[in-house]
Amino acid sequence: MAALNTRIRTAHAWAALALIAILFVAVNVITSTAFTSARLDLTEDRLYTLSPATLATLEEIEEPITLRYFFSERLGREVASYATYGQRVRNLLQEYANLSDGKIRLEMFDPEPFSLIEDRAVSYGLQGVPLDQSGEMVYFGLAGSNMTDDEQTIPFFQPARERFLEYDLTRIVGALAKPQRKIIGMISSLPLEGRFMPGGQAAPPWTILQQMRQVFSVRTLGNSVATIAPDIDALFVVHPKDLPASTLYAIDQYVLAGGRAMFFVDPNSEADAMIPDPRGAPKMDTSSSLARLFDAWGVKFDTSKVVGDRLAARRVNAGSSAGGAMIPVDYVLWLNLQRGNLNQDDPVTGDLQQLSLATAGAVALVEGSGLSMTPLVSSSPLAEMIDINRVRPRADPIRLLREYKPGDTQRVLAARFAGPLTTAFPEGRPAPAEGQPATPENPPAHRSASERDAAFIVVADTDMLEDRFWVQVQDFFGQPVPTPFANNGDFVMNALESLAGDARLLDLRGRGIIARPFSVIDDIRREADQRYRAEEQALQDRLQESLAKLEELRSTDSTGSGGAILSVAQRGEIASIQQTILDTRQELRGVQRSLRQDIDSLQSRLLFLNIGLVPLIVVALAIVIGIYRLSRRRRRTAARAATQAAGAKGA
Repeated sequence: MAALNTRIRTAHAWAALALIAILFVAVNVITSTAFTSARLDLTEDRLYTLSPATLATLEEIEEPITLRYFFSERLGREVASYATYGQRVRNLLQEYANLSDGKIRLEMFDPEPFSLIEDRAVSYGLQGVPLDQSGEMVYFGLAGSNMTDDEQTIPFFQPARERFLEYDLTRIVGALAKPQRKIIGMISSLPLEGRFMPGGQAAPPWTILQQMRQVFSVRTLGNSVATIAPDIDALFVVHPKDLPASTLYAIDQYVLAGGRAMFFVDPNSEADAMIPDPRGAPKMDTSSSLARLFDAWGVKFDTSKVVGDRLAARRVNAGSSAGGAMIPVDYVLWLNLQRGNLNQDDPVTGDLQQLSLATAGAVALVEGSGLSMTPLVSSSPLAEMIDINRVRPRADPIRLLREYKPGDTQRVLAARFAGPLTTAFPEGRPAPAEGQPATPENPPAHRSASERDAAFIVVADTDMLEDRFWVQVQDFFGQPVPTPFANNGDFVMNALESLAGDARLLDLRGRGIIARPFSVIDDIRREADQRYRAEEQALQDRLQESLAKLEELRSTDSTGSGGAILSVAQRGEIASIQQTILDTRQELRGVQRSLRQDIDSLQSRLLFLNIGLVPLIVVALAIVIGIYRLSRRRRRTAARAATQAAGAKGA
């Protein structure tokens, strides 16, 4: 009887295993065919979930759009990371097509070498990349077109931009669905469009302008204009330095007529300082302001002060010590502003993670102004207003940090203004100066005040537009690939779309910057810096003094022939100084170790929590479950034995 029961249990076990195997295969087949694009998004910012902006863009498609996806299977076979990324792009494109109600037609191609499909990919402007020395190219790009033959392409899907994938795809679909772009009028004293460098080399356009041209029709107006056309949807004014009265009047009248504008002014433009004047000499004044307009409108902006903020300071290399070690220091004028510094209730900054500014100023309202001001970007409450003379011609990060005096007021670095305006030219249109555009034949009527509330944004920094402060541009087989490390570009694009009345992509930006700074570690580091920086500086000074004295003694030449003939006392003094140098360096190493002690301790705890604690918990749970199952099995065995014994006894 017992043997029969054993055989039955064995048969049941094998049958169960067979059924489990069949179920496993069936589930995989069903999920691989029916749920190819299904995903569980556990990221904090829902980076892999289609946003409302994408869904709204898909609903607005009126005429069919064709998306042609080119992916070389050979690329996926030889580079595993591209195979995974290629599958994600394919799934996302399929999801776009599924949700478009038939308005998006998706075509997929494998452009094999020297095939007609490869020729087609090249004709669309897609980028071929060699995998080896054979000369055969692989492709991984997208070409889209609409019924009116407008085209949009992604020459090559860069893994570095994977977190921007939905934005790139939605931008292309939106541009094909509504090819009529908003017009941005640009007035800039900085070379956003590129410039010729010394030696005849041409610097490329700034990345921010390239991004603007992907979404808008950017019209360069120049710095000398008599009027601004009413078909311009928003005005983009950067570093308005020494603008003629005719241009100021054109801006004034455009804003009073209801035109939207974004102004970038600066008490100290580092981008401007890097451009020599026509004589090749460094510039003494790199500030810009719209003082005549701002004073009349009720906006306060002081070009004699810059904002320093210890809590938002960017860590920079301030040179090297006597021992050759790098000296890291918090540069209080270069600011890395996190979510706490950004207005979370405004669509321009609500989804951004980080902005990077340099030697920025502050904006405010003039007392009695009729405008309302909505801060977009602000400093910490401990910010210090630093006189511009301490910054020019060259700022000393160590000295600025040593002399830093925390304030008690939060400074506004960028703000949105709205309300009624009065013209800055009550006397009317100014007469054109020599060399300036003449007054138009039929100029629009002069406006002394705005008919409805005006709206514009003022940013007290121009350096945030320069590439080095927010984006890293890498060369990929001759193609520049921008990879942002801050949301500066997103901020500008969001602001322009908000002003121009096209805000479909606002909530798609900012999700790509996965900036997760260790704020606790940063706070500990700043506290340690404050405790030890003065002591470290004193030791550095003592070390420099000892080295200088040692060099002076060694250069002593009592014969005048260049040989160092030193007395016994001098040799003893040299030995004493050398010992002082050794002791000072030992103390300095101790101070520098102290700078890292709290941080290393916290990082060790974090490593244990992330690497050691979770496996230990899993092992402990496994042991508990194993003991529980073993005890259950023993109880069942004991109960079965007791039942069999009772049956045998009854028989």
